[in-house]
Amino acid sequence: MTPTRTLALSLLVSVVVLSCGDDSGPANAGDGGVGDAGSSGGAPIPFCAALNVIRGKCQRCHQTPPRDGAPVPFLTYADTQAQYYMTDKKWSDTMLAAVGKDFMPDVSQNEPPTNRTPPVEPLTASEKATLMGWLQQGAKPEGGANCP
Repeated sequence: MTPTRTLALSLLVSVVVLSCGDDSGPANAGDGGVGDAGSSGGAPIPFCAALNVIRGKCQRCHQTPPRDGAPVPFLTYADTQAQYYMTDKKWSDTMLAAVGKDFMPDVSQNEPPTNRTPPVEPLTASEKATLMGWLQQGAKPEGGANCP
């Protein structure tokens, strides 16, 4: 697939994932067993805890420059808060929808024709709870945005 076609497909998928969510509240339904872990009523989840998950599972593609069809990097807090294309949403809104629906990390890249090596790893239950909790709490810079 050409880089232009990959970017176009990535954009289309991002739009579909974002549009599939609703604005009725936290995305707990169908969240892969995360339930209320980290929902807005729980203890605040620090951004650096979420960034550790992003570093371990997302930055393989969401780096500078982005790879394997990823549309943007997720290296800093500001990256997660950037405007999602020409909408009033932020990339963290897209992350919430994509991770909540198990669309990301994209483990389908482990299958033909892509056959990523090393394989894309899914989130563990703990990683998903941390990332989803932070996103459901509004993706705030809790604890600061400058992480070691």
